[in-house]
Amino acid sequence: MFSKIGFIGAGQMAKAIGLSMVRKGVVKPSEVFVSCPEEQYLEAWKEVGCRTTIHNGNNNLGEVVDDSDTIIWAVKPQIFNTALQSTEYNVDNTSKFHVSIMAGIPLLDFTKLLQLKFKSSKISTARAMPNIAMKVDCGCSVYTMDEATSSENKELLSKLLGSVGLCFEVPEHQINAYCGLFSSGIGFMFPILEGLSDGAVNMGIPRDLSLQIAAQTMKGAAQLILGEGNSHPGALKDSVCSPGGTTIRGIAQLEFHSVRYALMKAVEAATTRGEELGMKSKK
Repeated sequence: MFSKIGFIGAGQMAKAIGLSMVRKGVVKPSEVFVSCPEEQYLEAWKEVGCRTTIHNGNNNLGEVVDDSDTIIWAVKPQIFNTALQSTEYNVDNTSKFHVSIMAGIPLLDFTKLLQLKFKSSKISTARAMPNIAMKVDCGCSVYTMDEATSSENKELLSKLLGSVGLCFEVPEHQINAYCGLFSSGIGFMFPILEGLSDGAVNMGIPRDLSLQIAAQTMKGAAQLILGEGNSHPGALKDSVCSPGGTTIRGIAQLEFHSVRYALMKAVEAATTRGEELGMKSKK
């Protein structure tokens, strides 16, 4: 069981992590404390028994920071500094563990801002990038740690994120690219899935069946790679393409319409946007 965990921000990504951990029994609801500016985003947390509070001009974030051992910052990167500066605290932060899941903000900047705010050079920090599939225990996340962060906190974060999916420690300079791959990349899968379903409907298959089968097809393709010793997708593609058959005819259309290249450029665009958000957070 993990220590007390505070969430600054209660949006989709925070819920994907926090509510999944509660559902799996990784952390007790009573040990999760969540704050955001709007009541509507706190309803799902309240339903499972988590502590909640609304932060605004008259009610700052200090209560969550004071009352948690691990604080996960899940606000929009553009407003992080404003939120941090509004935090009034009463408890020494040197023993607390601050984790950013904000896109674009470098760990060094995150750490320096916390050090200035809490007047300590001993703040323990990490930067993590999860994805929304944590909601169904099929998430993917990466993290990088400040060099001063303890091995205990490193192990805690790894177990925390790993409890709801794949989790890897990576060099920070690659984090925006990882974000483009799986955090944004999961969003790229939905238009592809919808396109498969549309194609089936165009061929006379009912929509409800086409969506279920398209989703199962995508899930099956992923499981063939994950469950067969990381088989290369090219080899798996070749294994289902008979000479002159139906699959290779469809593959030819994908290549003609540059689907592979479009996905490459989508990951590139998402990576670049993450870098832009980091630059904006510094202004």
